[in-house]
Amino acid sequence: MLPILYQNHNLILYSYPLLMGLGWGIGYQIFFSLIPQKISHLKALVYFWGIFLAAWLGAKFLFYLTYPDQSAGDYLQTISFWTGGGFVFYGGLLGALVFLATMKILDKKFTSEIFWPMLPALVMGHGIGRIGCFLAGCCYGKPTDAIWGIYLHDHYRHPTQLIEAFGLIIMGVYFLKSKAPRVNLVIIYLLGYGVLRLIVEALRGDAVRGTWGFLTPSQWISLGLIFGGCLIFFIKNKYLKK
Repeated sequence: MLPILYQNHNLILYSYPLLMGLGWGIGYQIFFSLIPQKISHLKALVYFWGIFLAAWLGAKFLFYLTYPDQSAGDYLQTISFWTGGGFVFYGGLLGALVFLATMKILDKKFTSEIFWPMLPALVMGHGIGRIGCFLAGCCYGKPTDAIWGIYLHDHYRHPTQLIEAFGLIIMGVYFLKSKAPRVNLVIIYLLGYGVLRLIVEALRGDAVRGTWGFLTPSQWISLGLIFGGCLIFFIKNKYLKK
């Protein structure tokens, strides 16, 4: 589509890392705008950058695990792999959750006031990052004759990147404006993104991710998110109201 936004003799401006950086930057602003003042700025920085590093490593690690080519190990030895493309969102999400679980154990003062601002920051940043995927031409959809098809890689294809970006940004705006209990918003995210990703995965046409059995790795994880959302909903309604 538009992998290079600007180029001259001294500068090449790539769309994917630019949108990724923009997504993290907006996520940073949202996160710190929602953190209560009673939580120290230093502590908030530790959590934000800890999540950043854990998500980065998790996204790279899951890419490595799911890449079907035996030469995938060569990527680990190249600087461009660690600083460029090759991110798997679910790997980043799992890495961030591992970091938060660790901090929950180490930080006796960990509360939802720290966790909550991460959710709208995550959703909005992720949506913006998917626009970067669209411009770079990765994560593309299957060929289609539908009116919404976008010409990419010699075919009109489902705009899977934009479908996901649109759904995420709508969800993010809702999270920022909603007055619903925070646990409800977590349930909405788990169910909403799980279903959205299942739909997007069914429309995707890039085969580089491989499969685990009859589903892609992302489809399995999406089912895990949906199960987790249903489980929290059940626990909330059966036990927390008593």
